[in-house]
Amino acid sequence: DMGDDAASLPAARDAFKEAFARAAPAARANSIPISAGQLYRFVHEMRIGDNVIYPRKSDRTVRWGEVVAPYVFDTEDLAEFGHRRGVRWIGKLSRDSFSQGALYELGSALTFFEVKSFAEEFREKFADPDNVAEMRTSPTQDETEHGVLRDIEETTRDFISKRIKTDLKGSALEPFVASLFRAMGYNARATRAVRDNGIDVIAHRDELGIEPPILKIQVKSHDANICADHVKAFYAMVQERDVGIFITTGDYTASAASFARSKGNLKLIDGSGFVELIQKYYDRLDMVSRETIRLRRVLVPDAQSA
Repeated sequence: DMGDDAASLPAARDAFKEAFARAAPAARANSIPISAGQLYRFVHEMRIGDNVIYPRKSDRTVRWGEVVAPYVFDTEDLAEFGHRRGVRWIGKLSRDSFSQGALYELGSALTFFEVKSFAEEFREKFADPDNVAEMRTSPTQDETEHGVLRDIEETTRDFISKRIKTDLKGSALEPFVASLFRAMGYNARATRAVRDNGIDVIAHRDELGIEPPILKIQVKSHDANICADHVKAFYAMVQERDVGIFITTGDYTASAASFARSKGNLKLIDGSGFVELIQKYYDRLDMVSRETIRLRRVLVPDAQSA
């Protein structure tokens, strides 16, 4: 960050590049145009009244807002976000509400861009008659290369999440989870056939399943947040020497998370964490599981050199 009021610079990209070079002399030469270009667009190309689409990774939502204030430089917050614009946030939707193509187009945005192919989908989803904010200049080649890896990773996570929710609903998710734990090195089996009172998968390191800890796993396939009562009911079935693992394709309420933190042998895995495990151990999954969520390896730019 330049740590200075960008509005005082000439409205030219080269001026922003020179300012960044002076402020960060140790920065890589190919990173300066990227940083300078982002701030230039933020200061000079964004307009009051523009709509903003913000993909929020922490809760997998897409947020829709409107720019309501000009650029300001906040000297009170130099360490974090000194360069600011006021945005009125209008609403939010789960990423799963959008088609894969729309998410891919959104994921390609590095700074500002014009939504073309799926503009109508975003308008309909957010029920707003105004056009999606337009990009007045296209991203530079440097910025595009820098974001390729991030875009692919996000698109892959979205693809996996949707496959889980469409192809692994209900009891179909249990054998998949057992396969995942086998890929992690456990002996694991789904227990639905024996109706094991809410324990969907049992996993253990030894062949016979007699050496502690035994992992007792419950799986929930829905978007609603899991409340503390559900987690407590599950934990009541977990013996002291065992480990309880609750997996949901959604999320947990704050009270459920708080309860889990108070128990040393209880682990909660939300939808995002579940997807991360699938990505990490995908190559070790059995053939049936890999056919359900079909991925292939591709070559992408090295993030260190992009």
